[in-house]
Amino acid sequence: MNHYNNDLRKDCERKDKQAIGMAEAHVDNRSFKCLICLQECNTPRQLPCFHTFCTGCLNTYINSEYVTEYNRTYFPCPVCESPCYPHDKDAPVSSWAGSFPRNQLFASSTFKETESGQTFCHGCLTDDEENVASFWCKACSEALCQPCRVAHRRSKLLSTHKVIAIDEVSKTDIRMPVFIDNTCPHHTGKTIEVYCHDHNALCCVLCVTLSHRRCTNVSSLGDTTKMFSLDVIECELEKMKDESKTIVEEDENKLTTLEDDYQKMTSNVATMIKKAKDKLDDLHKRFQTGLDVTYRRHRESLHERLRTNRIFQANIKNTNQLMRVVKGKSPDVDAFIVTEQSKTQLLSHVRRLQQRTGDKHNTFELKMRYDDVLEKVINVMTTVGRLEVSSSLSSSSQDSLTSIRQTIDKLQATSSVTSFSESTSSSDMLSSIAPRIDVWTGSLSLVKSVHKGSIGGSVTPCLTGGIFIEGECLLATDYTNKKLLLFDDSYEYVRHYDVDNSPIDITCRFEPNQLLMTQPNGSVIKYTFRDGVLTTVDRIRSTQQCWGIDILGDNILLGTESSVEILTSDFKQVAASIPKRGYNTSVAASPNGLFYHGDEDVIVCRSHDGKEVFRHMCKGIKELRGIVVDQDGNVYVCGMESGDIHLISHDGSKDRILLPRMSGIARPYAILHHPRRQEIIVTSWQENVVFEVYKFCDQ
Repeated sequence: MNHYNNDLRKDCERKDKQAIGMAEAHVDNRSFKCLICLQECNTPRQLPCFHTFCTGCLNTYINSEYVTEYNRTYFPCPVCESPCYPHDKDAPVSSWAGSFPRNQLFASSTFKETESGQTFCHGCLTDDEENVASFWCKACSEALCQPCRVAHRRSKLLSTHKVIAIDEVSKTDIRMPVFIDNTCPHHTGKTIEVYCHDHNALCCVLCVTLSHRRCTNVSSLGDTTKMFSLDVIECELEKMKDESKTIVEEDENKLTTLEDDYQKMTSNVATMIKKAKDKLDDLHKRFQTGLDVTYRRHRESLHERLRTNRIFQANIKNTNQLMRVVKGKSPDVDAFIVTEQSKTQLLSHVRRLQQRTGDKHNTFELKMRYDDVLEKVINVMTTVGRLEVSSSLSSSSQDSLTSIRQTIDKLQATSSVTSFSESTSSSDMLSSIAPRIDVWTGSLSLVKSVHKGSIGGSVTPCLTGGIFIEGECLLATDYTNKKLLLFDDSYEYVRHYDVDNSPIDITCRFEPNQLLMTQPNGSVIKYTFRDGVLTTVDRIRSTQQCWGIDILGDNILLGTESSVEILTSDFKQVAASIPKRGYNTSVAASPNGLFYHGDEDVIVCRSHDGKEVFRHMCKGIKELRGIVVDQDGNVYVCGMESGDIHLISHDGSKDRILLPRMSGIARPYAILHHPRRQEIIVTSWQENVVFEVYKFCDQ
């Protein structure tokens, strides 16, 4: 990292008064990509979630995607879909993009010049103005136009600087200063001063006061960065870059294969058609239309997947580039801020990436079955053949996505702070990372019990389901009191929401902050949940009592008293009802495209179209109730009468009893898995202990 003298630092602060506490450095002349157009980021704007886009791209996106509802106006981030609110809600939509802060690090890292090769004034570029520079300050390492040269000379601090004609400077020496913003994205005018180790969060004083007051591991950035190193982060980002490259390259190859199959099949069918006469020509037209529609549908699906993965690849490359930008500087606050911001935006991006591509197929094999009586086309044939498409998600893409998720989980769980000294080697850093606990060898340790007295209610609560909102807050269904209960990330009770009938199960819909909740009267309620406000959107009626609900790809899984239903997003039946026996039906979708449900005391695994994959019986389990699947596809189930918790592998090849009995719960009912932490939450059926939280640890 290049160090500047005190006069130069004061000068930089004077030049950009809005960038309080900005830090300065230099980077190589490399460009960063906009995560919308995937081209060089032009006039980059950074959203509160730390994702950066061209001003023009962002403006076009906002104008087409902004939402006005319930007295609130916002737009979802194009990458992670976090809600982004304009600084002035009354301002015209066309001005929103320009109101977000310019990403100085992106902008400063891009060398800009006129078409004739002249350099733009660096000072003017910070205000989005493009004026040709005629001078170069050797002390500031900045290109200056004539007006900025005059202001430079008139400053007492800068008047002694050596300023020369820009023609005397080589192009390789003309680089803009880099500014790293340390302003809080949540509280205007506040700077980031504190780091919360409990949540891996960069905080200002207000953040700590309002959102992290219960956290026990909070320290100043100065103290935190004394133990900061980029070596581990850079190593893990390199792995993620390689995995994302694997996914994109495979998608490109699969797209080429699909197009080749399409061309080959079109040619073969055309050859057959030429042997027939007028009637065969008509059949050819019908078939070709169906083939084109099928091809375009899957091509668009694969294009969408490819673009999503390209965007993630670009984000990884951008982040990797940022790490190289700050690498070589001595460990300090600036490098730490960039790293933590990068981890935050990568985490939200990976979550959305997994939602969009985790169960979307990238292999579409087109096959043609020719009719045996083709020679009898005039009198017999009614179709050329039946087009069949067998699609699947390749194991390599699935493995790469899983690896990316595990890497970002490890980064988020580990933090980029280490207790080693600056002299610690990269290998020592890597060996110091605590890996995720193996659920097959680790044990569960009770970390929290929540009693009914801390929640209230006219009768003892019974939590029959729940969902983690934005990966942190828990929203649980209280069946007996007809309420939805909200808990914070420490499982402390926050508030409740009254509902008109007993809620049973709840899950996230296809869009962020949208929920689906089942009720025993056959209703499925659609909600939105934003900023602590729960709003009813719609109510869907079913002919059967609804119980468990989950999302699998583009479909909804619905458990009833006697069956499992696979439905479209608008609740139309996809396949025939799947009959089952026993108790009320819980369902759980897996990230690998499978889903699980109970059939009496047997766990049944099925593919996305409802075909049975395997059945598994856990030894000793009685009255199987709750089911949940973790990010690795492992299945957790609880036996209400046997009082135990079981773990089953994704393929049913092995199982183990995680808890033969619980600490304060005799009859476990529902089971949840934290999306980021290795924790499971087990609820009771109307006992004094409403739920218990267990964390995996080494034996």
